[in-house]
Order: sequence, then structure tokens, then C-alpha cells
Amino acid sequence: MLTNLRSNLEGLGLAKAEALVYIDILQNQNSNGSQITKRVDLPKPSVYLALDKLYQRGLINLIPSKSKQYIAQDPLIALEKLRQEFNTNLDATLQQIQQLQHTRIQEDFIHILGYDNFCAQLKAILGRVRREIYIQTNMDLNLFASELNKLIQNDVRIIVYSFGRKFDYNFTLEEYYDAEKPLSDSFRMIVVADYTESLMSCGKPNQDYLAIYTKQQLQISLLSENIHNAIYWLKLYHEQPNFTYPCRLKTLAEQDIHLSGYSI
Repeated sequence: MLTNLRSNLEGLGLAKAEALVYIDILQNQNSNGSQITKRVDLPKPSVYLALDKLYQRGLINLIPSKSKQYIAQDPLIALEKLRQEFNTNLDATLQQIQQLQHTRIQEDFIHILGYDNFCAQLKAILGRVRREIYIQTNMDLNLFASELNKLIQNDVRIIVYSFGRKFDYNFTLEEYYDAEKPLSDSFRMIVVADYTESLMSCGKPNQDYLAIYTKQQLQISLLSENIHNAIYWLKLYHEQPNFTYPCRLKTLAEQDIHLSGYSI
């Protein structure tokens, strides 16, 4: 148990010596440096340095006397101090990492392999959206109901072009469903969030599922245009069912049918 406690304390930011000395004081209140040194496997200077650090962090209290005796701080107070320190350091580290990445991520295309990794990336994107998000997919968005509901509560506009199977949602979307595209067991998803980041993916929902994430502005504008044009044509055909126009170009792209059943 003490080994696990030491590991947990180190995980919260204590050095090994600090954790050992703190545990000893928990077990032996009113101890001075000399007494602690006899009980722990540490050099005397390391013990006194650890005592000084623990005292400065408010994890132990000093009893004024000739021998400088120490007692442990109330555990609830001590652990709350450690929690606050840990969270502060975590926030600062995240900010520093984001600053390091900022100059490169604008141009990078990040390849994501595996359906679970794709879902984690999508949920991270959904957690950052503030204004609007465009989605083209044949995937059941109920899989992300919790994240989408939070967006709706925050007045985020959600625009979806869907095809394949028609799903029922208990949350409000601006959905444009294309019944002409066939059903498939492979997924396709294109996402553009706040016109600042994008995610495109395809494949069967397993470890081979492939996705690409980027903040590259050219790619974002092209994917946004793709989703918008698909909705424009769908709205046109819904409003004018008999509309015909010889617009096909007889290209390779027109002949391609995506794994998900989507085609131009």
C-alpha cells in the first residue's frame, strides 16, 4: 500500500524524497529531521531538503522547538493543494504545447488510423466548436449525441448532409438527406468546424479506419465547398423534382463510387 501511495504522490508532483518523507511524517507525527533520517533510506541532506520543500508547499507544519519538529497538514487541505498545483501545471503545459504546435499545425495533415482514434479526434473537434459545423456522412450521429447536444445548448449551428440509412435524432440538426445514395457498411465523414479545422475519413469501423485532420485553409475551403454544393443540388431536386440538366462531364471522378456508396 505504501508503495502505491508513494507512486500516487509522485504522480501528483512530489519528488521521490518528498514522498518518502511525507509518508514517514504521516506515520510518525512530531518528528524532527534526525529522527526521520534514521527511518527512511535517504541521505540527511535529502531529508532536510524534502522537509523544506514540503513545508513551503503547505503539506506539513512546523512545531517550533529546539529540534524543529514537523506534523502533517490535514490530508484534505494537503491533497487540495496538490490538486491545485497539478491542475495549474497541466494547464500551463497544455498552453505551452499548443503554442509550440501553432506554427506547424496550420500546414500539417495529420493521419489518424483506427476507428477509435477517429472518434476521439472528432469528439475533440466537437468540444472546440463555437459557431457552426458542417458534416457530410452516412454515419449514425447518435454515436456523438452527448457532444452534439452540448453544441445545440450553446447555440452552435449544425448543418448535416446525410445519405445511406436515415437515422432518427432526438436533437435538432439542419439535416439534408439524400435518399438516392445507397446504403453501405463503410463509413464516410467530412467535417468542417468553425471554418478553421477539418476532418475527413472513410472505411469500415475497425482498426484500419483512416482519417485526415488539418487546419490547412485551402483544404478547409475545398471541403466546405463540397458539402455546400451537395446540399445546393439536393435542395434544387427537392424543390423541382422534374429538373433535368445535361451537366455530366463523363469523367473518371463521376464513374467512381465511394466505399460508402457516395458518388458525384
